Amino acid sequence: MKTAPHKTLRLGAWALLLLALALPNIAGAVVLDDETRDEIILEDGTHVILYAKAGSTSGSRTREWYYLPPTETLRLATRPDNTPEFLFMKFTEEASEELGGISGAIMHFLMTWGLTPEQHEELAGVLKEKHRGAILKGPVPLEPDDDGGSFRIISATMTDKGLTPSITMSNRAPLTAGDRAAAAARLTAQGAQLMAATFEQTSSIADLSIELNYSFLTLAPAARGRIVIDWSKIRTQSETLEAEYKKWQSGKRVKKVSFLGIPIYKSSTPIYSRSYDEMRREYDFLRERQVIRVEFDQLRDGEATQKMQDAFFQVFMNMVAETSAPDDGVPPPPSDKEKETVPNIKYGRSYKYKKSFVRNVDHRKTQTLVLNSRTSIRNPISMTANLASWYEKASHYDSCVGSVILNDRFFKHRDIRFILDLDAKDLFDEQINYVTVNVRKRRSSGAPFEDSFTIDSKYLEEHGVTAALTYARGEDTDPDAYQYKSQWSLRSGEVYPKNPGYIDGDWEGVTLAPPVAIRTVEVEADLDELEASGITRATVQIHYSRFGKEVVDNIHVSPAQGQPLVAKRIFLDRDMKGYAYRVILNHKRDGKLALEPHPLVNDDYIFVTIPEELRDETSELHRAAKETAVEITEKGKDKILDRFSDLLEGGD
Repeated sequence: MKTAPHKTLRLGAWALLLLALALPNIAGAVVLDDETRDEIILEDGTHVILYAKAGSTSGSRTREWYYLPPTETLRLATRPDNTPEFLFMKFTEEASEELGGISGAIMHFLMTWGLTPEQHEELAGVLKEKHRGAILKGPVPLEPDDDGGSFRIISATMTDKGLTPSITMSNRAPLTAGDRAAAAARLTAQGAQLMAATFEQTSSIADLSIELNYSFLTLAPAARGRIVIDWSKIRTQSETLEAEYKKWQSGKRVKKVSFLGIPIYKSSTPIYSRSYDEMRREYDFLRERQVIRVEFDQLRDGEATQKMQDAFFQVFMNMVAETSAPDDGVPPPPSDKEKETVPNIKYGRSYKYKKSFVRNVDHRKTQTLVLNSRTSIRNPISMTANLASWYEKASHYDSCVGSVILNDRFFKHRDIRFILDLDAKDLFDEQINYVTVNVRKRRSSGAPFEDSFTIDSKYLEEHGVTAALTYARGEDTDPDAYQYKSQWSLRSGEVYPKNPGYIDGDWEGVTLAPPVAIRTVEVEADLDELEASGITRATVQIHYSRFGKEVVDNIHVSPAQGQPLVAKRIFLDRDMKGYAYRVILNHKRDGKLALEPHPLVNDDYIFVTIPEELRDETSELHRAAKETAVEITEKGKDKILDRFSDLLEGGD
């Protein structure tokens, strides 16, 4: 008898599948290799940690490297002339507070992080010397803290409402090097004195620290495994194995079949059909009898190992079995216990061992399958700095630190400050040209103050996310009351809203939020289920309101692409709670099948399921799905948001 040599098969495709299963939330993200890490100390003493980008398979890496931003790079932002963007202005009046006088301080600063161009160049050179061909791509792609605390101000003074009546800050920490976050505060006289004392006296630190909290993803080994199949035992010990298997079934009633499809009883016709559960039992029996040996090196949690166990069994099934033809009979329905442990998709089918497998058993000896899987790790990272380390430099600039006596009410001036919501920066690249703000200050006597400004991409590059207007108080008796309105110019050529109205503003500052919010919608499907059901592509139509109009975006998932999870960004009206979606299936024989739409509130994850009734071509659901698909095709994009307006529109 001829036997094939000992054979080892590395399951690259299955490794990629397990990787996709282990990382459902990072589609499109840069993921780093947890095992490929380096540390470099620059000439100025800055300690930098770097990671290589993970390769497509375990043990491989790319030439691309990313650095973790060192805490030392957290600093005040500066203008083109190197002036720190920091203001600490103490103010007082001749009159006492009892007579209507005011005193205190305002503080406003912008901060950023990242290596300087000189540090980046030095780091890239050292990295290339240590790792041949290495390319420094930039800082590690960061994600803000999930708990909403990505940008924190730590200060006993500024968290005390009695000392700091108001504070305004950016919604989140800057995500990329060079981006800025802003904070502004109005302090009472006592709060100003306390804060100034920690700045200007010989204190070890100031009563103001900045903390940025992020996370980043790395891939680390989860488990390594191998499976060894001794095909020779199946042939040489088939009768013994069959007898032991019947006994191993523990009294269960089992059809009299040829074990593993190998004819044992020459006088009878072998029966090849089996249920999924019977196939699994035979596989488990072979493992127990050491015909199949499965070995794992557990490195992390057991979930990854369980996925590998299931993957090995599926590979075994693909090698030896095929789905039975309809005339082979249908296996009995699963028990309640079986339904709890095995997905229902595995039932309603029968399997039989391939004839080619039966014929080739004689020619096989042993075979080894090797599978490695990796798992994602979300690593926290924080950057913290105390303002004392920044204040000394800023104090040398008169425009940054000073004091003023407000002794003439007529000539008193007030600043109105606006801060652009950081989410709006992304929208300027894709949806928005600019935002124009009109300010109106009505005085108790004299002409009103009116002015405006515009923020566009050029303004953001030169001035950052803040803007300010200054007006004279004159003889006005209510200096803090003013109104403003904003209008956004869209890339489509429209303006929104068309006729904005004035709203009351706060003297401490106003945050300009865009009319739309960015949402990332994730669509996932079981590719095996789609393919088995004859579905070549599943399309999820997302219907949402953007600038007051219903917009439709499509997200496609198909077995041909081999990507079970697809993500897409949409720009949804800020006052909308959610959106609606419709699933359209492309069937090999039946064409398009369109299911009924559903609303989705406060959730950005959609899993495509195929209703069991839809598989029956004579069912009412199947007929309605075909008719709906034809109707949509004939009239184009249908509008469905009105059906769910009570659920999706803003309000209580």
